[in-house]
Amino acid sequence: MQHKPRKKNCDVYGPNAVSVRVAQIWFKRFQSGNFDIKDAHRSGRPVTDKIDAIFEKVEQDRHISSYDIAGELGIDHKTVLAHLKKAGYTKKLDIWVPHELTERNLMNRVLICDSLLRRNETEPFLKKLITGDEKWITYDKNVRKRSWSKAGQASQTVAKPGLTRNKVMLCVWWDWKGIIHYELLPPGRTIDSELYCEQLMRLNKKLRESGRN
Repeated sequence: MQHKPRKKNCDVYGPNAVSVRVAQIWFKRFQSGNFDIKDAHRSGRPVTDKIDAIFEKVEQDRHISSYDIAGELGIDHKTVLAHLKKAGYTKKLDIWVPHELTERNLMNRVLICDSLLRRNETEPFLKKLITGDEKWITYDKNVRKRSWSKAGQASQTVAKPGLTRNKVMLCVWWDWKGIIHYELLPPGRTIDSELYCEQLMRLNKKLRESGRN
């Protein structure tokens, strides 16, 4: 019966009023004879001491989440959000940089290319460059089958299957003459430091075999 008045209080004044749980805690506190309305002292370093650390985390990595900040600093997630909001921080989508170049961008690109070509005339370096890249290649494993048909009889028709989502990672290296070396990444393998070193060793071997080194 004691809980009904507190529930009615929330029903009347809305969700911003004291919740039932909070009202229960204060009721028990007053019932025990403790009429001190101040929050009990909490152990540990005051959260206010970590406000600067919160802002430092944001400035170091603008994409960091409030959950990561809270975890690294050992404070409550809502506390992080409150301080960021108070300081005027909000989460915004990054702005895409348009591919269209301005007239000045185009002119700078032309001038840079021209200077590189002039430098290459006195100090050839362009033919020494090797470029590498990785790309996912999708492929279709569907194969058409042959069926027996009599002379003059049309081939048997079958429904064309949909495209599969099979894909493989292509790693390729090339220079001014063309492709030097390429590899298809084995299924389930990812490019890590160990595999990358192995690939560079195989690339170096191809360079020696082709006489390009």
